[in-house]
Amino acid sequence: MTDFDGLNENETDESGNVSTRMKTLMGNLSESAFAQKCKIPLSTMRKYLSGSTPGLDKAAQIAEANGVPLEWLATGKKPTKTDSQFEDEFALIPGYNVQVAAGHGSLAGDESPTRELAFRRKWLRFRGLHEQDLALVFAKGDSMEPTISDNETVMVDTSEKKLRDGHIYVIRNGDHLLVKRVQTLWNDGVQLLSDNKEYPPQEIERSNLENMEVIGRVVWVGKDL
Repeated sequence: MTDFDGLNENETDESGNVSTRMKTLMGNLSESAFAQKCKIPLSTMRKYLSGSTPGLDKAAQIAEANGVPLEWLATGKKPTKTDSQFEDEFALIPGYNVQVAAGHGSLAGDESPTRELAFRRKWLRFRGLHEQDLALVFAKGDSMEPTISDNETVMVDTSEKKLRDGHIYVIRNGDHLLVKRVQTLWNDGVQLLSDNKEYPPQEIERSNLENMEVIGRVVWVGKDL
C-alpha cells in the first residue's frame, strides 16, 4: 500500500517529504535494487534518499517506475479520481521550443520543456515506446516533404541511437539539428537523405562521424493547428 491509499480525496500526507515517500516506495528493496528499478544511478539515488530533491524529470521517472502519481511523490497529495484515471490512460510527453531543420540547418533553441502533449499509454505500449525516452520538437523547412512539413511537431525516441537504414533521425551536427532519413554506406560512412527530391543527399564520411551526434529516431509526426 502506498501512502495515498489511506488518504481521503484532496487530503495531503504531510508526515514526510519526497525522501520519505521514496523510502516508502523502496520498501524492502536494497538501495541498489531500487535505483536499478527506477533507472537512476546509485550515487544519485542515495542523494535523493538522504534528502536531496530530484528534478521534475527524475521525479516523473521514479513515479512511473513505481506506478504512483507524480503529484503524490512531489507533494503527498492524493490525486482526485479523475486525475488518477487520466494518468492511467494518458502519458504527458514534454515538448521543447527547438527547431530541427528539414532543410539546410537550424540552430537549436531553448532546450527547456515548454509544453506537454497527451498520448494514450495503450498506443505507446503498442509502438514499444517508453514515455521517459520521448520528446517533442518542431520541424523547420521543406526538405522532408511530404513526410514532414514545415512547423510540424515530431516525436523523437531518444533511446534509439543506432542508425538503421530507411529510418528518420534527429541528428546534431555542430550547432545544427537536422531531421533526415539515413542510409549507411559500404565504406562505413552515412548518407543523409531528404524525402523532397529537390534536395541532394549529404554524405558524411566515416572520419567525420565522431562530429555527428544522434539525438534519436523520429517515431511520430503531427500538425499543430
